Amino acid sequence: MMMLLIQLHLVCLANEAEPRRSKRTKVPKDYGPDFLTFMIETEPQTYKEAMSSLEAPFWKEAINSEIESILQNNTWELVNLPHGNKPIGYKWIFKKKLKPDGTIDKYKARLVAKGYRKKEGLDFFDTYSPITRITSIRMLIAIAAAYNIEIHQMDVKTAFLNGDLEEEIYMEQPKGFVVEGQENKVCRLVKSLYGLKQAPKQWHKKFDHTMLKHGFKINECDKCVYIKTHNNACDIVCLYVDDMLIMGTNKDIINSTKKMLNSSFDMKDLGLADVILGIKVKRNSNGFILS
Repeated sequence: MMMLLIQLHLVCLANEAEPRRSKRTKVPKDYGPDFLTFMIETEPQTYKEAMSSLEAPFWKEAINSEIESILQNNTWELVNLPHGNKPIGYKWIFKKKLKPDGTIDKYKARLVAKGYRKKEGLDFFDTYSPITRITSIRMLIAIAAAYNIEIHQMDVKTAFLNGDLEEEIYMEQPKGFVVEGQENKVCRLVKSLYGLKQAPKQWHKKFDHTMLKHGFKINECDKCVYIKTHNNACDIVCLYVDDMLIMGTNKDIINSTKKMLNSSFDMKDLGLADVILGIKVKRNSNGFILS
């Protein structure tokens, strides 16, 4: 019954009319000639900047964590560059992840391949990756409130590293992590890396396959909503790139899904849903409050 209700709600969302748009005339704002805007950049733009900043120990820890995830995942192998090939470069991206109150939650470093140099049809083909719609998330939270269902949240660590590559791509060894005695070798990418144009598609393909293998069905109206029913129990997983909401009619089925995901990917269990896509989720006696 619940699965049918969810299908009907999402069908309605899929077939809804065009969103209403305001007919008010837009008037440009003029703050005067003395109004100035300053943008303060607090995150390093290069590896050198990160290592020479006052927050260097935090950035170094984040970089080591990223490299550790890459090596544990067997993302690349060191090989001699084949004749006629040219390796792509890389770039470090540094970001501070903030808590809802604005304080720093953690420092994140991401190694990104310069995939913009790749040629379509040769180095990659499809680049699409579906993501769930915000209306689907709101609808699922409404259903959870109506049926008194708990909503849990999990995060996939280095999600794009899970996708398997079908193309042959070579990349330079990252500065600071060049293997001694193999300085002339390059990284042959075995799995996807952030920055590659096909990385989102390969990640979603891997996640899709995992969910279907474990008995979940893809919702017809939103390809990032997965539903599994067993007897009178219902389990729902909603994916937005690497963030996911897990809803279940009882804690056992939620824990079972978490265990399955942990065995398939490197996951972080965030417990009861708190913040999803910048939306604060708070439960009270009447249901959920979104802000």
